[in-house]
Amino acid sequence: MTLPEPSGTDAIGVVDLHLIDPSRHDPYVPARARELMVSIWYPAADRAAMPVRPWFSEQMGRAYTDGLAQIGPPATGSWTLAPSHGRIDAAADSAGGRRPVVLFSPGMGMPREASTAQAEDLASHGFVVVAMSHTHESLATEFPGGRLEKNMLPQAQDVEQLEAQIGQAMEVRVADTRFVLDRLADLGTGADPDADGHPLPANLAGILDLSKVAMFGHSLGGATAAQVMHDDRRVVAGVDLDGSLWGSVLTDGLDRPFVLIGGTDHGRAQDTGWQQFWAADRGPKLEFRLDGSQHHSFCDNQLIVPVLAAAGIVPADFAAKMVGTIDPRDSLDLQRGYLRGFFDTTLGRYDDLPKAPDTLLHPEMIPVP
Repeated sequence: MTLPEPSGTDAIGVVDLHLIDPSRHDPYVPARARELMVSIWYPAADRAAMPVRPWFSEQMGRAYTDGLAQIGPPATGSWTLAPSHGRIDAAADSAGGRRPVVLFSPGMGMPREASTAQAEDLASHGFVVVAMSHTHESLATEFPGGRLEKNMLPQAQDVEQLEAQIGQAMEVRVADTRFVLDRLADLGTGADPDADGHPLPANLAGILDLSKVAMFGHSLGGATAAQVMHDDRRVVAGVDLDGSLWGSVLTDGLDRPFVLIGGTDHGRAQDTGWQQFWAADRGPKLEFRLDGSQHHSFCDNQLIVPVLAAAGIVPADFAAKMVGTIDPRDSLDLQRGYLRGFFDTTLGRYDDLPKAPDTLLHPEMIPVP
């Protein structure tokens, strides 16, 4: 299986950083300091000078396969994933000056690798994208040397336990994100925040524009984006991809631009949390429905699961439940276009909110008044 080509013209670099927060104990492993892995995707100076990053490493691919089996029937075959389009540690392209920064948080239990198609596409259009894995809540996080830290959450036995887990995860995710923002500030001064001293790619520190930071996420990652915006004014705009909202942002709203994009059966009409947020929100806001989509249409599962179904590795009805009936490439193209247009606008790459270009006028992306 291959990732679709990025739609932008910039070459793409990527660096994985190991970050340790000595001020926090890991709530899932209290004897240890909180540690994270992040991938920074950025416009690169050279398209072919360095090796490509795997979409999923071998270990993470096995963990992903195991995770897929936990939410559906066992797979009855094997498959391989092609690499990403990002060149590991490639020199950043300094010719374009400083670039807006976009943070990304994945869905609950999901690793950052599961939204590679969106991250690398934004980088191909000149954004710096910082994708986080939330250690011990993600199904797995791979650290340098091949150390694999797996999900530490027990299977919730009832709604109360699940809500408690989500509440804790939200607190941890918000703290993770604010810590990453602090480390990006260090990086922007030329300091190397990597816990193992991994050298930074050439020119990377000089291209970060930390006065222009936005955030998006899938599922609980979208809720994380909203709550981070509520708690930290360094983030000026956000997008929630099909995530129910949690936390004080529900009742307080926001005063900066925010977009909700839901699947076929998820919007304000069905989600009282979205209704509550919409009523409280004071900033510019938009809602869209991606018709024909389901919850996993908003991550790389939309590219992987239909191929597995076509090969008979997973049942077709399981694939439809996961990713709906929309063509995966149409779904990805629309999401890429709307994310890019929104971040172009809110991070100062257009003077005024533009009308949607023809490529975004598609009957399956429906504005919700």
